Amino acid sequence: MRGESSIFRAVLNWPAWRDRPSQTTRTIAMDIIRIRDKAGFAAHRGAIEMLFTECFGDRLSADVWEWAYLTNPNGAGVASLCYDGERLVGHYAAIPVRLKSDARAVNAYQSMTTMVSADYRKEGLFVKLATDTYAQARELGIDCVLGFPNAMSTPGFRNKLNWTLPEPDYVATLSKSELLLAADHFRRGPEQWRLDLDDAANREWRLSKPGAACVWDDGLAYKRHGDNIDVLAFDDPAQFERLPEAAGISILVPATVDALRSHLAFEYQFGGIGICSAFDPAQVQRQMGISDVF
Repeated sequence: MRGESSIFRAVLNWPAWRDRPSQTTRTIAMDIIRIRDKAGFAAHRGAIEMLFTECFGDRLSADVWEWAYLTNPNGAGVASLCYDGERLVGHYAAIPVRLKSDARAVNAYQSMTTMVSADYRKEGLFVKLATDTYAQARELGIDCVLGFPNAMSTPGFRNKLNWTLPEPDYVATLSKSELLLAADHFRRGPEQWRLDLDDAANREWRLSKPGAACVWDDGLAYKRHGDNIDVLAFDDPAQFERLPEAAGISILVPATVDALRSHLAFEYQFGGIGICSAFDPAQVQRQMGISDVF
């Protein structure tokens, strides 16, 4: 059963070598399924898990998937799925992420779990599914879609989906004293969008991610990671004083800050695309809490 999600037919040309050695092509019909509600995601869960295992070589965490797609208090995600018969071969989805500036809330969605079966890559399916998802987002009045694409998908987001991708930010690991000395690098402007943890429902959900030991301290959110700490979100860098001592404190650093590159752990690319509003990456205060990885 595929639930009540809307379905339309897409006709694509696939290389005939999938059947036999040849230079010709064959035409087959594929089902592109649109999902805009949590029941629709639940109905396709088994197929999504199988495609995830194929693409990433590991099982999808059931608890994390439920957390992201089914228990999100900000609403349902939006997705375009491609089936070849009963087999799911492509998946593009985005979930609502609650952002705000001092002046307004932002109807933003986060792109995540982009997948195309190895047998169907290099045929434009990634672009087709993403473009269809953005068309749905436009119908729903979504301001923008943003995210942290990995190195494999970054060229596709930049060159084929027209995402705006600035120089990559980076995660730095510092001692508490080093972080306090660097606090001025993390100040934001009043018009910058930030993760909205003032909303109790969103805060409880975001800090309850399975497998994470998160702490909320009146505007400061962090996660224990062994002997280290990941800084998820903060209202003011003066709040760093309230962080406990740890072997290391990891924080997402803007690409424009060169002073902390000697503490670089890894780069972390951010970007996005405007849907119903213009999108400028500089308008977003990037923090670990916006990413589903942390």
